[in-house]
Amino acid sequence: MNNIKVDIKMRLLSPLMHFGDERLGTMQIMRTNKFLYEGDFIDIPVYSGNAFRGQFRRTTMRDYLEKLGIADEGISEKLYYTLFTGGSLVGGSRYEEVGDRLHLRKMCPPLALLGTALGDQILQGKMKSPIFLPVCRETADYTGIESDISFYDMLEDVFYTRKDDLKSVTYNINDDGEEKKKKDNPVQMKYEAQCLSAGSELVGTIIIENCNEVEESMLHATLKRIQEIPFIGGKSAAGHGKVSMAYGELEPVETYYNYLEENSEEIRLWVREVEGVLK
Repeated sequence: MNNIKVDIKMRLLSPLMHFGDERLGTMQIMRTNKFLYEGDFIDIPVYSGNAFRGQFRRTTMRDYLEKLGIADEGISEKLYYTLFTGGSLVGGSRYEEVGDRLHLRKMCPPLALLGTALGDQILQGKMKSPIFLPVCRETADYTGIESDISFYDMLEDVFYTRKDDLKSVTYNINDDGEEKKKKDNPVQMKYEAQCLSAGSELVGTIIIENCNEVEESMLHATLKRIQEIPFIGGKSAAGHGKVSMAYGELEPVETYYNYLEENSEEIRLWVREVEGVLK
């Protein structure tokens, strides 16, 4: 087993919406973290490790269940939370012994990397997710990549309106007076957001401790699945957050998929056993 580092570079092909908790009036602003730059701590826009980890977990778990033929059969709500959201602590777990933990990691490589809460135990994952930083002048000390571009130049404000179609479209609805009032006085909403512009580059490094070949291959398979639907952040349905992704050489995806196929019956039984324990 080896500790591996995977450098990931994402280039934005459309503006990225990724918000923090702050607003400037009606505008939602980019999520930021403070970094020391030329003697001052300044707010620099980032793509959070939590957001990346969440997308990674959903993608890899869906792929895992599909390859085992379980996705079409369906799973319980508690098992869904355990696999897709990291679970929640409850009493009465039988997964308290080291042997059970090792078996879990063997039966479910995604949980080996991501961890989960199972019963009254928290199983820590091996994967350290990165906070993705923009490649710019202000982050050169942290990314190791020199740039003449300031992140201030990467930011843009986008403006949208949500149209009320009651005024322009005829519906077959009962007119009780209220609908006529809506047609005569349509409600339209505007919203603004701060984005990272298309062409910006984000970089981060995934680190996995004590990684075996199957787990490295699973990482590769998941990154490839993310590339099939290459969107991050918010408003992807409207085209925001499209990316191209590049990373270093990894164990071929066939290693992981062959492992699942060769052990499918044992893994399927294990999944249903865990599902029964969680009831």
